Amino acid sequence: MILKGQRIISILVLWLAAAILAAALPPASGYCEALRFIFMADSRGTNDKDDLINKPVLESINAQILALSPRPALVIHGGDQARRGYAHPHGRGEYIFKEFKDVMKPLTDVGIKLYAVLGNHELYRDDAPSDVENEEVGDFYINNQQEFQKEYTDNPSNGPSGYERLVYSFEVPKADAFFAVLDCYYLTKDAPSTDLHGRFDDTQLAWLEDQLKKTKATHKFVFAHAPYYQIFGDQSKQNTTFTKLWSIMDKYRVDFFACGHTHLYSRKNINSSIAPNPQLTPSIQWKNNVTQLLNGTCGAHTSTGDPSVNRYTWHVFNAEDTHFFSVVDINGRTVTVKSYGGTAAPYQLIDQFTIPPHSTPSPSSLLLLE
Repeated sequence: MILKGQRIISILVLWLAAAILAAALPPASGYCEALRFIFMADSRGTNDKDDLINKPVLESINAQILALSPRPALVIHGGDQARRGYAHPHGRGEYIFKEFKDVMKPLTDVGIKLYAVLGNHELYRDDAPSDVENEEVGDFYINNQQEFQKEYTDNPSNGPSGYERLVYSFEVPKADAFFAVLDCYYLTKDAPSTDLHGRFDDTQLAWLEDQLKKTKATHKFVFAHAPYYQIFGDQSKQNTTFTKLWSIMDKYRVDFFACGHTHLYSRKNINSSIAPNPQLTPSIQWKNNVTQLLNGTCGAHTSTGDPSVNRYTWHVFNAEDTHFFSVVDINGRTVTVKSYGGTAAPYQLIDQFTIPPHSTPSPSSLLLLE
C-alpha cells in the first residue's frame, strides 16, 4: 500500500511539473510571439458604374485599422470585394480586382499583407443577361476565376493543382498559427450559380485534412466565403459538403471558421449541443469547439430583419446600414477576437470573445512516464 501511495504521489508530482512547464514554455511548434490580424468581408457596392466597391465605408474601416496599435500584420478579406468581378465602370470592360487592391493600398503600402478569398460576386459579369435581370444571382464565369488567380500573386500557390491562389495555406511559425483558405465556388467551366450557399469538392477537403494533419501549429484558422450555419432561411437547404468540412475542422480542433456572404455579424461556438445539419450517414456529433465567425459586410447592404436563430445566443448584429470588421490577437495559447461595427467611423466594439488556452497534459497522459 505504501508503494502504491508513493506511485500515485509521483504521478501527481509529474503532472503538476508538466502543467507548470507547459504554462511557462512556448509549444515546440513556435515561439508564441503575439500576432494581430484582421478579418472582414463583403465590401461590394450597389451598382455597376460608380459604386462597384463601397469605397467610403471600406476606406473608413482601413483608416481605423491603420490607427490600431500594434498594427496588424495581415488582413484576410473574405470575398465579394465588388458587385461584379468584370464590369464596365468607365465605358470599357475590365476586371475589378486591381481596383479593389488599389483601395487596400493604404494597408499594403505600410507592410500589412492582404490575402483574398474568392466570393460569388467575383465570378459575375455586368454584361450577362441574367445579371441584368437579377442583381443578386448571375452566372459564374471561369475567366473571372482565372483573372483572380493572376491578380492575387500574394496568395500562396500551394493548393491542389488548378486551385492555385484560390485554395491555399500559410503559417506564421513565431505565432504558432496556421491559416487555410478554401473556395466554395470553384469552377472548371462557366456555370449557372444554382447554389449560392456554395459547396466544397473532395479535392479541397482531402487537401485541407492533409494540411491540418501535417501542421504542428497550435492555432488553426480556416476561411471561406459562405457560412455553414445559416442565420437567415432554412438550414436544411445547406449541403453535406459543409458538414464534411466541419467534421475535419472539428477533428483537428480548428480555432475558428471565418466567413461572410450573409451581410451581418454573428459568432457562435459550435459544440456538442448543436447538431450537424445536414447530418451525415452514419450520424456524427461535434466533439470540440469550433467557432463560426460570420463578418459579412464591410460595405455591402445589411441583411436586416429577424434571424432564424436566437439573436442573442448567436450574437447577431444587423441594424440597418451597419458594417463590421474583426481584430484577432494571438497571444501565446490564447486567441482574442474583438469585433467592431456601426453606421459610421469610428466603429465601436460590439463583441469580444476568447478562444480558451489549449489544454496542458492530463494526468492520464503522464502514466507513460512510469
